Amino acid sequence: MSTFLQALKHLPSRILIVVLPFLLMGLVEYLERGSYVELHRWVMSHPLSMVLAYLVVGTLYLFLIAVTGRYRLSFWLLCIVLLPLAAISGSKLKAIGAPYYPWDLFFNNQIMAYRAFLKGFLSINIMGTILAFLLIVALLFYLTSILKKSIAFTWIERGVYGVIAIVLAVSLYMDKPIPFMNLYGIYTVPWDQTITYDENGYLYSSVKMLGFLNLSKPAGYSKKAINSILAQIPENKVASDKKPNIIVMLGESFMDPTQMSTITFSRDPIPNLHKLQKTFTSGYMLSPQFGGSTANVEFEVLSGNSMRFFGQSPDKILPYIQYLNHGVDSLASIATRQGYTATSINPFFSYFFDSRKVYKHFGFSRFIASEFFPNDFEGPNYADRAVVKKIIEETEKSSGPDFVFANTMENHHPYKPGKFAQNTITVTGNISSESKGILETYAQGISGTDKALQSLVDYYSKKDEPTIILFFGDHFPFFEDDYKVYRDAKYVLPNDPDLYTKTHYTPFLIWNNFLPADQEKRDLKLSPSFLGPKLLHMAGIQGSYYTDYLYGLSQNIPVIPPSEMWASYGIKESELANYELLQYDNLFGSRYGYEAKGFKDTIVQPTYVLGYGDPVITKVLRSEHTLKVTGTPFYSSCNVYIDGQSFKSNFDGEDTLYVDLSDAANPHLAADKTHQVEVRIYDDKKMKIGQSNFYPLPAS
Repeated sequence: MSTFLQALKHLPSRILIVVLPFLLMGLVEYLERGSYVELHRWVMSHPLSMVLAYLVVGTLYLFLIAVTGRYRLSFWLLCIVLLPLAAISGSKLKAIGAPYYPWDLFFNNQIMAYRAFLKGFLSINIMGTILAFLLIVALLFYLTSILKKSIAFTWIERGVYGVIAIVLAVSLYMDKPIPFMNLYGIYTVPWDQTITYDENGYLYSSVKMLGFLNLSKPAGYSKKAINSILAQIPENKVASDKKPNIIVMLGESFMDPTQMSTITFSRDPIPNLHKLQKTFTSGYMLSPQFGGSTANVEFEVLSGNSMRFFGQSPDKILPYIQYLNHGVDSLASIATRQGYTATSINPFFSYFFDSRKVYKHFGFSRFIASEFFPNDFEGPNYADRAVVKKIIEETEKSSGPDFVFANTMENHHPYKPGKFAQNTITVTGNISSESKGILETYAQGISGTDKALQSLVDYYSKKDEPTIILFFGDHFPFFEDDYKVYRDAKYVLPNDPDLYTKTHYTPFLIWNNFLPADQEKRDLKLSPSFLGPKLLHMAGIQGSYYTDYLYGLSQNIPVIPPSEMWASYGIKESELANYELLQYDNLFGSRYGYEAKGFKDTIVQPTYVLGYGDPVITKVLRSEHTLKVTGTPFYSSCNVYIDGQSFKSNFDGEDTLYVDLSDAANPHLAADKTHQVEVRIYDDKKMKIGQSNFYPLPAS
């Protein structure tokens, strides 16, 4: 009873334990966002997320008090840990549009770059806010000292705090026994973690992201084990010195709907693919994804690594975002080492799936994203023909052989009627009108992809230079909840034992203009991680030790399904043990294999560039009501800035931006003074990804 009364006596001073975490939480989230305006917006729009962020700090504070028994020391220790992390995250977000993830710390990612990030981030306002916070906390501690209200913690009280901290920590991390995410309706956005951090806050989001660091090292992993595997890999000798162009084109949500036998299409949506499949190497790829997460399929095809070894559902993990934080050997870097120019083309935002970082770490020299595309659309997305034009442009531009990896977007979800200007294919059969409309829209979308594929084949059929093209569908389309359209079409049956294979085998084709017909193989079934080694083998290009290993493995185990299906495919876990060891070494280990083969530090290209480099202004002319800014390379994503102010401009499609000086939307431009004109390129998140020179505009 005396212990209870003693604690009750000091109850007012315990308020400090409640208040201090709130102040620290506010400062951490402020540093993450970089402004009071953004902090206020987050607090007002996501108050429950603010509560969770507070609980994160409070949990850590209670735990430290339980361990040390000293509230001041515990708080300063917490500040020493959280404030630098918040400042680094805010500076990284400002510099490259992504927060500081737990895996950045775990993998020591870009550690040197943060010095430059921080230098541009620590403004007078931010430094002043940090100083004010420290002074307020010091004052509170001083007042408790002079008022002789210092807090003494009994072992019982410290034990209670420890138990509370553990329960809260487990709940925040695992969502049980207290299901915070379910109670608050909190969710994460796997394909764009910046949204997760923006909505859920830096503190709580970081706790949830810790799960991605739960990586188990395979049994027996060591330098000796990797060298032993390397010694067993027979080199895939290349008989030809021919270096063909290698083009890989991913068809977004591309599957063969004519496999749905209970419905009929008024015409074949993909006649060109069907025709090419009869002559060239082709078959079906067992995709690790359904309805989305294209990046995971890309990851397998480009790097040869497999989603099957991550232990978590592919729907919950994106290696592009979590794990591609250093150079990872890929088809791009393999080709580059042999004199190729490696280019990635994706008609979507450059930040999506952390693509700017990923393609750099894969060894590409250039990444052309949607910000650098002309305005050529089918429906809401860039037309697949625009992607083909970009592919051709890049191969024509370089003097040597090219490796090009290109995504398409025309056929992206959703598929509601009205997506395209006109659906030219009708569907008949015993199916609901809603499903019929979705299938007709989908058929129109893949028809565009099929035409784009044929135009690519037609172009390189007429070229003298050898070319090989891999085309594949990344995953089946979503088609509404619970496989609605598939069930309507009787393609998927109730309790269907073949549900997985029916919804994961997508078509692939390897076309070429130089191999003899008797070398072509049809009706193949492969995992996506084996497509790259197969492509290199057919192209006659020397691969790496890893692709040589994978090519040999694919001859015996061509398809790797989820682990629970291995037995039904006749696969023993021991048969994939070396594959898992090599993958772990590539992604998380010491990269002994890369080091032994001499390319560990040469994968990332120092000349890597987003788009075509920064725009350059060559001329600025002013008339009475118009400013004409000429330069190269310009795009519709370019914005004209004068003296640091944004001016609305129009792009002529070639090399000129026009600013209407009589437009009320534009600021007034004084004619009697000299101005500085510049052109900037911003992505959809308002991150600057291109900056021109400053061009002086003299007074009239």
